[in-house]
Amino acid sequence: MKEKNNLAKIAMILIVGAVAPMLDTTMTNIAISTIMNDLNATVSATQWVTTGYVLMLGIVILFTGWAVDKFSGKKLYISGLLLFLAGSIVSGVATNIPILMLGRLIQGAGSGVIIPLLTTLIIRAANGEGLGKIAATIGLPMVLIPILGPTVGGGFIIDKLDWHWIFYINIPIVIIALVLLQFMMPKFEPQKTDKKFDWFGFISLSGMFSGLLIGIVNFSSNNTISNLDVLIPIFIGLDLMIAYVIFASKNPDKALVSLKMFQVSNFSGASVILLMSGVAVNGAMFLLPLYLQNVRGLSVIWSGTYLIAQGLGMLVTRTTVGKLTDSIGARWVVLVSILVAVASTIPFVYFDKNTNIWYLLIALFVRGMAQGGLTIPVMADSYVGIPKKLIADATSASRMFQNVGGAFGSAILATVIQNNINGVVPTVAHLTTAYHTAFIWSIVITLIAAIPAWFLSHNISKKVEVAK
Repeated sequence: MKEKNNLAKIAMILIVGAVAPMLDTTMTNIAISTIMNDLNATVSATQWVTTGYVLMLGIVILFTGWAVDKFSGKKLYISGLLLFLAGSIVSGVATNIPILMLGRLIQGAGSGVIIPLLTTLIIRAANGEGLGKIAATIGLPMVLIPILGPTVGGGFIIDKLDWHWIFYINIPIVIIALVLLQFMMPKFEPQKTDKKFDWFGFISLSGMFSGLLIGIVNFSSNNTISNLDVLIPIFIGLDLMIAYVIFASKNPDKALVSLKMFQVSNFSGASVILLMSGVAVNGAMFLLPLYLQNVRGLSVIWSGTYLIAQGLGMLVTRTTVGKLTDSIGARWVVLVSILVAVASTIPFVYFDKNTNIWYLLIALFVRGMAQGGLTIPVMADSYVGIPKKLIADATSASRMFQNVGGAFGSAILATVIQNNINGVVPTVAHLTTAYHTAFIWSIVITLIAAIPAWFLSHNISKKVEVAK
């Protein structure tokens, strides 16, 4: 009983530390339109507030996967919180996009330490036992916060104060978590102190994703792919990708992300889907608040309230999706979820300022149901058939693909919107056309995700054992 109570205490302290990063993402999405107007910035510039954060989170996760074996888990978690606190302060005092983006990058680095450690340290505290209950404990705030975040961020902060306070509110939460961690958390001693870090892999992968992303964002400004501002970062990104593949194939034991994992078809399929689902999930979370505020004319508080419907949809399907994945595999669950996501996004191509509110809420609710089916089965399928010694690598890689995909999703949809409003007066009619086009892009990319979904596991009637 004492051990269970101790585990519950550790889990709750770690969750308190993760509340601010998880809440911050949803609140910032709601505030994007307000920030854009207040700082007199374009959509393509403002999207870096979201994109930069998610990209940095995905990149730093690769470092955290190594660092948790090298350093004390407690000190590492505290370091992540201090980074996030510093980023929140910089973001809060920002008076222009570059400073705000700097603050968000620092926040993303802190989140890249905190989010993966939340799961890793709780599992270590439990000695690998009772993982089902642990997953439920960790998963509950991850489901509830997207529901509460838009309301808290939109209603009680932005609407009553101003957007700077969505970052200031992190300060007391982080301080409370730091006090609890310092005095009540075990050290979590390192397990592999002699493990060397793959700096070449880290730099090349970071440069690859950053180069490709910058190329996409610059395309929205130049509106042509032949411009050097677009071609140079894309070519640098592709060259770094080739360099990493050559390095990883020649140094399989040193590589940060082992290429051996991609020999497992369902891992390869899951990785591609995680990248592509960034458009349907993270990209849509960037797009929807802008659409609700700029086309529907909703206030910040009401746009946040509308998005609760999407969070409720995710909550409703969470348990069912997990059970279905265990019984029939991920393939059919994901394929059906893709069809539902497409069907529930198509109405947004036709919705306008006067569309009945109930149609909008129903579409958002169904979209939320589909999102659960696009993430939970794919993350679970990332481990099927993976050798035991590569499980830690698979965890870091899948989380990286998920977050980097989210950054690409926001960037692509922001680029589509910006290209449609460049050179025209941003009237409601023009904005409506721009957002309708962005939703069409979201639909097409979501449909294409059905191709890698075919390589996921299927017809599984019993628990699949991890390959030896």
